[in-house]
Amino acid sequence: MERESFLSSIYLIIKNEEGQILLQRRRGSKLWSGFLALPAGHIDKGENVYEAAIRESNEELGITFSVNDIVDTFVVMRRNTTLPSYYDVYFEIKNYSGVISIMEPEKCSQLVWNSLNELPDDMIDFEKEAILKNREGCKFSTIDIDSEKSMKLEKSRK
Repeated sequence: MERESFLSSIYLIIKNEEGQILLQRRRGSKLWSGFLALPAGHIDKGENVYEAAIRESNEELGITFSVNDIVDTFVVMRRNTTLPSYYDVYFEIKNYSGVISIMEPEKCSQLVWNSLNELPDDMIDFEKEAILKNREGCKFSTIDIDSEKSMKLEKSRK
């Protein structure tokens, strides 16, 4: 029997004083361009999940944080129909240093603070589902997504 292989990504949940989460409007990517998404990125070879999260927060937003600033963690096994499967690690952080800014304007066109109670329709579906499952108390979940549907939605938004 062939073994499943997975890539890994991290996602950052950053809240403001009102409890809203930070979302980025994706730009210039092959997938989900124009959609709102959590700050995120791949785990590079040789990195652990914490190192990847700290690196991505600095690269994308110009902020940094300590592992001690993580207040919640959950994991999603994401299986895609046409893309590789992933283990996604979500970190909620409570404190950070720096001023949140768009550091990669070729990848992000807008930063938006959004209520957790009303996640936007144009947010990437699997990220929204992961957040909702975590709010229900699920710290490890499996999400099966139809990548083709997401890519069609992306094309129709252009």
